[in-house]
Amino acid sequence: MSQARISSWQGSLNDLANLVYQIKRLRVFGRLLLRNSERLSIAQLYFRAGKLVHIVGNRGDARAILAELQEWTQGFIRFDRGVTTGEVTLNDTHERILEQALMNLQRSGVVQPPALPRVVEGDLVSSSKVKQLLTPAEWRVLAEAARRVSQAVAYLVGPKKAIRVLQDILKDCSTTFPAFVGIRIAPTGYLLLENPANLDQMPREDVLDGFTALITTCQYFCSPIVGEREAHQLMIQALQGIGPSVANLGIFRVNDRLLACGK
Repeated sequence: MSQARISSWQGSLNDLANLVYQIKRLRVFGRLLLRNSERLSIAQLYFRAGKLVHIVGNRGDARAILAELQEWTQGFIRFDRGVTTGEVTLNDTHERILEQALMNLQRSGVVQPPALPRVVEGDLVSSSKVKQLLTPAEWRVLAEAARRVSQAVAYLVGPKKAIRVLQDILKDCSTTFPAFVGIRIAPTGYLLLENPANLDQMPREDVLDGFTALITTCQYFCSPIVGEREAHQLMIQALQGIGPSVANLGIFRVNDRLLACGK
C-alpha cells in the first residue's frame, strides 16, 4: 500500500492498523469496509479528514461493533476514498475506542502494527521535507471544477445562496486543510488566491484532499434537495468537459453503484 496517497485499497484484516494509520496521517475522506464471513459480521467506518465520524454494521451501535471487532481473527478490508456520508455521530471517545481495539488486535497477533516513518535524531525522515507542489495548470483545473460545481449548486438554490454555501464549505475546509487559507470565492463562482505567490507553497496532496472534500460536501448539500443519486449525476454533468483532468487529479470519482440504484 502506497503511503503517498490512498485511493481504493483492499486486503486482509492483518493490514487494518496500518491502513487506519495512513487514513489518519493523510487526513483522508472515505469509507472503510470490514467483512468477516466466518462470523457473518460487516462494518462500515466512515472517515472525514482522517477522523472517524460514523459507523454502521450488523452488530449493534458503534461501541458494540468495535467491541465485536476485537474478537475477529480473520477478515477482509477495503477502503474507498471519497465514499463518505453526511452522518456525523461519533466523537473523540469513539476514536479512542477504535485505537484501543486496534492495540488489542495487535497484542493478539491478528493485526500487524502500522509502518511508522523512520526517526533519526528526533527528525522525521520522509517526503514531507520536499513536498510536491501544485502546478499552475492543476490550479486552473481545480478553479474551473469549483466554478462548475458552484453553478450546479446555484441551479438548485440560486446564485446568492450558492455563493454562501461555497463560502461556508471553504471556511470548514480551511480549518482542516491549511492550504485553503487565503482562498476565496468570487461572484462568478471561481476560487481565487488572495496571494498568487502562495501557489508556490501549497502542498499538492493537501490541496487535492481539500478539493475532494469540497466537491463531496457540495454533493451532500444537494442530496436532500434532489436525492442522492440525482445529486451525484448533477456533479457528473457539471464536470463534463474537464472530466479526464479531474479524474487524473483524483478529486472526484463516478459512483457506478449509486447510479445503478433506481434503474
